[in-house]
Amino acid sequence: MTPNAIALVLLSALLHAAWNFLGKGSNDRWAFFFAQSLATAVLYAPVCLWWWPHGGIDPIGWFWIAASAVTHAGYAFYLLKAYDAGDLSVAYPLSRTAPILLAAWDVATARQQLSAAGVAGAVLAGLGALTLQLPALRLRGGRAVLSDHVTRYSLLTAVFVAVFTIIDKQGVTHVHPLVFMYLILTGELALVGMRLRGTAVVRMRRELRRNASGVLFTAVMGPFSYLLILWVLAASPASYVLGIRQTSIVFGVILGRLFLGEGETRYRLAGAGIIAAGSVLIAAAG
Repeated sequence: MTPNAIALVLLSALLHAAWNFLGKGSNDRWAFFFAQSLATAVLYAPVCLWWWPHGGIDPIGWFWIAASAVTHAGYAFYLLKAYDAGDLSVAYPLSRTAPILLAAWDVATARQQLSAAGVAGAVLAGLGALTLQLPALRLRGGRAVLSDHVTRYSLLTAVFVAVFTIIDKQGVTHVHPLVFMYLILTGELALVGMRLRGTAVVRMRRELRRNASGVLFTAVMGPFSYLLILWVLAASPASYVLGIRQTSIVFGVILGRLFLGEGETRYRLAGAGIIAAGSVLIAAAG
């Protein structure tokens, strides 16, 4: 990966952590996410129309858009359930253990030539996320920790992250990254709206009265952070990109401690440091 690509991924990581922090700290997380997605659909519509391909989108492109929208909706569903069940500094890092899955996918399918150092870095990033759970593992054991809702929902989120990263890498080869991002986010909006059903408008208005600035920030910067990833994915191995983006966990743990009053900072920061080290290894190898 080039230095410019690494810089874009690191910027995306910072913005992603800020988005998750604001979502976790909201009064109604489901309404916050719905309001943010709706605002995104409105704000980014002119940009999407500007970049819309003159020849339209081919059937394969629409297939990847639909597949990505479904997996992004699954990601949002389990991420929000994880935030309902536990701390940001636990749920967020565990939900970012996808590099292990992506490294295994790249090796199994031989889609990318990964060096030993790159694979080791991806595995290290995942192991660092698990370090965050050491106090609970010592106190209650692995089976009890794995049965916790926050652990299960976070790991399911990681699976969806790995799947949509693979899908999106294919999608941006058929559709302009900005148009692709817009369409998958609007599809995700519709699917999440179905979860809220008839309460969507009332709950969204209530959340906007309390947290309009947070909704607006995430509506603009959340999609932009993922657009950066899509641009880099077009020319870089998926496991490398996602591995470096794990540096967002460092920001997430610090935000959880400073502004949400979450505890066990020593282990959570240690885990975040291991993840950062793994990300640096991936960058150096790539």
